[in-house]
Amino acid sequence: MKHFKEREFSLLNYMCDILYDFYERNDLEHCCALESLMGGNYNNEQQKEFLKRFGDVWERVEQREVQRWLTV
Repeated sequence: MKHFKEREFSLLNYMCDILYDFYERNDLEHCCALESLMGGNYNNEQQKEFLKRFGDVWERVEQREVQRWLTV
């Protein structure tokens, strides 16, 4: 991971790193992807589409993690 090297690797932490990089590269306020979509925290349609896709992937990864913890 590029920004959060001290954290243990997980898909959720990796996604946090990706979102952090997205906000830094695009000079946007840091918040969750869903809040960015709802609040208009993007400058163009490509950024909006990235946030939508990111949110979709986040939900799938989150569900995977929940299922993993339920089976432990």
